[in-house]
Amino acid sequence: MLYRFLQFILPPFTFRVYYRRIFYSNLNRVPLDKPILFVGNHQNSFLDGILVGSYLTRPIHFTMRADMFRNRLASFLLRELNVSPVYRLEEGYGNVHRNTEAFNAIYDILRKNGNYIMFSEGVCIQEKRIHKLRKGTARLAFFAAEQYGLDVHVVPVGINYTYPAQFRKEVMISFHDAFSIREMIDLYKSSPAKAFLRFNEKCTEGLKKEVIIIEDPKNDWLAEELLKMERNNIVHPFFRWMFRSDDRRMAEKLVADRINHLSQENSQERDSLEARVREYTGLLSREGLKDVNIARKADLGWLRYFALIAGIPVFIAGYVLNLIPFLVPPALTKKLIKDSRFTSGFYVSAGTVLCLIWFLLGFAIAVVKAGWTGIPIAAAIPLLGYLALFYRENFRERLDRFRFVMKSLRNKSLIQDLRNRRMEIQKVLNSIEIPAVTVYP
Repeated sequence: MLYRFLQFILPPFTFRVYYRRIFYSNLNRVPLDKPILFVGNHQNSFLDGILVGSYLTRPIHFTMRADMFRNRLASFLLRELNVSPVYRLEEGYGNVHRNTEAFNAIYDILRKNGNYIMFSEGVCIQEKRIHKLRKGTARLAFFAAEQYGLDVHVVPVGINYTYPAQFRKEVMISFHDAFSIREMIDLYKSSPAKAFLRFNEKCTEGLKKEVIIIEDPKNDWLAEELLKMERNNIVHPFFRWMFRSDDRRMAEKLVADRINHLSQENSQERDSLEARVREYTGLLSREGLKDVNIARKADLGWLRYFALIAGIPVFIAGYVLNLIPFLVPPALTKKLIKDSRFTSGFYVSAGTVLCLIWFLLGFAIAVVKAGWTGIPIAAAIPLLGYLALFYRENFRERLDRFRFVMKSLRNKSLIQDLRNRRMEIQKVLNSIEIPAVTVYP
């Protein structure tokens, strides 16, 4: 019941507010009529699984470490959210035998052609890398096939955030081709250890094709700047929120693969590229300019300036009427959450609960004060709040564009220099030829 309620609330409302854009692609690769184990990379606590499952046609199930179930209320809520406990060695060897009961519950779901999402890395780390997969998912899949004859299909799924802990950023979710556990059942019968290893290798191969990876941490800064430049090359419809295309993720992955390849093959060229990027971004910073305005054609955007002026009353009304939902969740998150891995999850949870209370309260007051005519008034409260978000983003974008226009009128040579620098950086990046299949260490 709780899961269905949240599925009704989170995808169309909460995620629409929290994420500026969601790219959800390649769902056609998922055999939804089969028992499925999704294997995903893990960057953003429980939000990873919720995002993957929010747009599936069937409910998704999760596993979580068993110590989270110790509190009776927490245990009830987690089970209502389709979460099953799993006992790890870290929680005491004596508890591992209790996994038999936990796994039986998982097998019951799989026998009904249900699904689970597994984060086989075993850790949640906010970086553009994949870590060694543990064997638990492989054991689960092979046992389901051996004991229950289930044709479990495994689907690697890449979860890519622009900035996982920040409000109004973007997430890209992409499904890889599924494989059946029966492909490896003969290997499992002859050598379980080799079967586990092959299973993890196959999952890792799939994840590496779906996840934007920066292999060497020394390239993190360079990669982030080049990824921002790539994002600025792409113009998305201003109000559109959900995308089924994989073009955006593939564009960013190509940038990451080129950086990885250059770093491996030519360290001097890599250092030269970083020097160019540092000079370019440093000049932008000193002049108070943004790369997005260098990347795109000069456009005064008079319609958007007009919208800013005409939309002032809408913004004020939306902001004032939603003052509590706007201010309290980020304040609580900043005060209570110190680990960035849990920032988004807490923000989304607190924001959802607070907004529901706030809007129900507004609805009750509007109906009491204005009768049935209060219903459209109450419905306008969240709509005005949503429009206020777009107004704020449009204001910032137009302010940056105005600064750019003023700077270009006073100093055309500076703008031309910045454009030339950017073109040279793009030329160097685009000239990097990578193998058809990128080899990762």
